[in-house]
Amino acid sequence: MKIFKIIVLIFVLAGVFLVGWFLADKAGKNKPGEKVEVAPPVISQAVVVENVMPGESVKILAFGDLLLDRYIKREIDRKGTDYTFENIKDFFAGNDLVLANLEGSFTDFKPRPLDPNNTSFTFDPALAKVLKESGFNIVNLANNHVQDFGKDGFAQSKAYLEKSGISHFGDFYNEEPAVIKEIRGVKIAFVGYNEFGDPATTGTLAKIKEVKKQADFVVVYAHWGVEYQTNFWIGSQEKGRQFVDAGADVVLGSHPHVVQPIEIYKGKAIFYSLGNFVFDQISSAEVRHGLAVRINFGTDKIEYDLYSTEMKNFQVGLASKEKNAEVFSWLAEKSITADDFKSQIKTGKLIIAKTPVN
Repeated sequence: MKIFKIIVLIFVLAGVFLVGWFLADKAGKNKPGEKVEVAPPVISQAVVVENVMPGESVKILAFGDLLLDRYIKREIDRKGTDYTFENIKDFFAGNDLVLANLEGSFTDFKPRPLDPNNTSFTFDPALAKVLKESGFNIVNLANNHVQDFGKDGFAQSKAYLEKSGISHFGDFYNEEPAVIKEIRGVKIAFVGYNEFGDPATTGTLAKIKEVKKQADFVVVYAHWGVEYQTNFWIGSQEKGRQFVDAGADVVLGSHPHVVQPIEIYKGKAIFYSLGNFVFDQISSAEVRHGLAVRINFGTDKIEYDLYSTEMKNFQVGLASKEKNAEVFSWLAEKSITADDFKSQIKTGKLIIAKTPVN
């Protein structure tokens, strides 16, 4: 009986071996030294659909200059930390990223005495959390005020932003690397440029070209131009076009404190100045109003929704429909682009088809 069991076991093992050899031979795996072809893994359809879903877009809501010192600070101290944004907070909802140019730093340094001529800005570190809770999750730091309290102040500001969960990019000297944010599989790179720390564009252009290899879209936020001029400086135009030639998909501008025209150059939008978003300047209607841009990055086009913002009693809110119509009509007239795009700007909605890659 024992011998019989051994014989049966031998036959079973032999059968298993023959079946395995036959299958391996059919698959072409029985030849010594031959490369084994491995079938690619199955990719979840849900992942693929999320990345290429028709009409899906990544939304960035962008603003101009944001100040939390001087008379803005005074009103916050008087009326509470929610005061500045309480009329516009709901507008931030539904966007993947909410962005502005942070015109100053979060530091432990004591603010300068209250004076309209004070131009050294430091923000209460507790307001970094307020900024995050209001809806902001990324800021540009490439501007002429980020080192008002020196390199120590700049380092403190970055630390407070990071602690509050707010991303940042750019610096005074244009030395910081680009930042890439990945949203639902779409990679968007942010590059800051401050012409008052280093007017040369060589390093920034190299940065744009390099990050273009890693990202689907590149956003350049430039701090440039001449203050209070409602038309852009020719130097800004030269640099903006250089940024597009290097690979920027959209250029956003700040520093003039007033809204400036748009240019469509080689199928890319250059917003020369978004003007003031939150600022305590009240000398004219131009400095009290800003331009907000919702950028919808789609698979085959980029859509821009335009909104006019307004400061009243040191609070920011959306401007009236009448003001929107006035601003968009002015933008359409002054912007550098074809008539069909001017007609779109006048409606507050600009759609630009994605330029094919040669």
